[in-house]
Amino acid sequence: MSTPESPSVRDLPESGAIEPNRASGAPRVGAQFSARSPGAIPALPWMQFRVGERVVIRYRLADGLHDALGEATEVAPTHVSVATRRGVVRVDARTMVTGKRVPPPPTRQP
Repeated sequence: MSTPESPSVRDLPESGAIEPNRASGAPRVGAQFSARSPGAIPALPWMQFRVGERVVIRYRLADGLHDALGEATEVAPTHVSVATRRGVVRVDARTMVTGKRVPPPPTRQP
């Protein structure tokens, strides 16, 4: 139960109506600040991939989820191109769900 001294009930008007937040010069609780310059590209996980590394990227299209497994041939803020067994697949950033580096494929024994 709350009391008038409780932090959750301070400064309420007598009518009990809660007024909307007003803009002020002070930062809000929970506000986030960034050290990046305003035009900087945010830290994108796939930008850590290097051309030539073996990666897998899961991406979503209208018909469901797909995976692109193979060697990264191009890494850009807007997309990653992966050379798969079926050819090069360009995965747009807006469709990416997850991705990671993977070890080389297993070698076949004769």
